[in-house]
Amino acid sequence: MILETVKILIEEKGIEHLKVADIAKRADTSMGSIYQYFSNKDAIVLALAEHFTETIHGIVDHNLLELNTFDDLRRFMLKNFDDIYRLHRNEPALRQIWFDSINPELNRLAIADCQINTEKIYHRLVDHFEPTDKALLRRFILLMCYQFGNIIRLCFETDESTPEQLRDLFIEMMVVNAPEYLREKVSS
Repeated sequence: MILETVKILIEEKGIEHLKVADIAKRADTSMGSIYQYFSNKDAIVLALAEHFTETIHGIVDHNLLELNTFDDLRRFMLKNFDDIYRLHRNEPALRQIWFDSINPELNRLAIADCQINTEKIYHRLVDHFEPTDKALLRRFILLMCYQFGNIIRLCFETDESTPEQLRDLFIEMMVVNAPEYLREKVSS
């Protein structure tokens, strides 16, 4: 209930105008009740960010199930991008949390999220492909995950091109470079 209220207030007033007193009033609770669960406003925003991060993990997990061959790599990235872009488009609070906040805890959460997704993607790829260099593959995936978030942000902040054009350029760069780090496993 509190996180849903925070989401609504961020969408209505903006993250910079979020106040614990407004959250308590809208949630029909006391500030003391809120402080039982959260130490301050930043902790509440961080909890909402963690909720959104779990939603994104679910998207990645679901889409990874379809990644079995090199031919699937482009489809996986396209589906992942479109699903996560759609989530950002449909959740203004999510965009404000990630794009407008300067909270260092959110930056740490974003890096941790990239590392979690890197490991998920890495293990799925290693199940189906032979890495040319495991450490290099992990770094490539980490860079891909980190840049993925930046491309999503750029889609909302630029009029230079459409989100589809940015998505397609990003995916093409990743797919073209993937064979440098992976090769198909040979059946024995």
